[in-house]
Amino acid sequence: MRAGTWRIVMCFLVAGVLTGCTPDERKDTGSTSTTPTSTARSTTTSISTPPSTPPQTSPPPITRPLDPSRYASERTVCDLLTEAQAMELGLPSPGDPSSIEGTFLSCHRRHALADREVNYDLWLDSDLLGSTYRGLEEYEDWELRDIAGQPAVVIGADPARACRVDIGLGKREGIELMASDDDGKACAVAVAVAEQIVRNLAGDG
Repeated sequence: MRAGTWRIVMCFLVAGVLTGCTPDERKDTGSTSTTPTSTARSTTTSISTPPSTPPQTSPPPITRPLDPSRYASERTVCDLLTEAQAMELGLPSPGDPSSIEGTFLSCHRRHALADREVNYDLWLDSDLLGSTYRGLEEYEDWELRDIAGQPAVVIGADPARACRVDIGLGKREGIELMASDDDGKACAVAVAVAEQIVRNLAGDG
């Protein structure tokens, strides 16, 4: 390799330490150095780096808001999925409701023999989908999905023993659904339950 080429390579290697490195000169750092008897006029070329495009931080729009108010109590939250629908989806036990006042209502369903569980939370005053969307860099496997007409994020990919689906219902309403399945079909279970819940909310169940 020619001496000039090696000099350029070395400039790249030490760019973090030395500035103004050119094939013929270095910028004066304030120390005493030997200078040539004749100097050439140097021209500094400024290279501007275009700013990187910021990542999109807004989820897909919710074009069909769904009103979950009729399920907004601990007594009714499990009705987001009827008992017949739960049986068909392999979740035969009655739902176990719970709530955190002012935050969300929850329903837990479990099939002990099949080692399958589903928990769905109804968020009544939180931008669930937006919050999830802005934090997607934390997850390796995720996918934007249309769940029966509603924008959603699926976190996980089969074969998986656990999976999560977050669905946007409105500006401040959403459903967070988590499923576990020992056969590695957790995402298939989560999506199937999520689709049925959305159809029920839309009156298409």
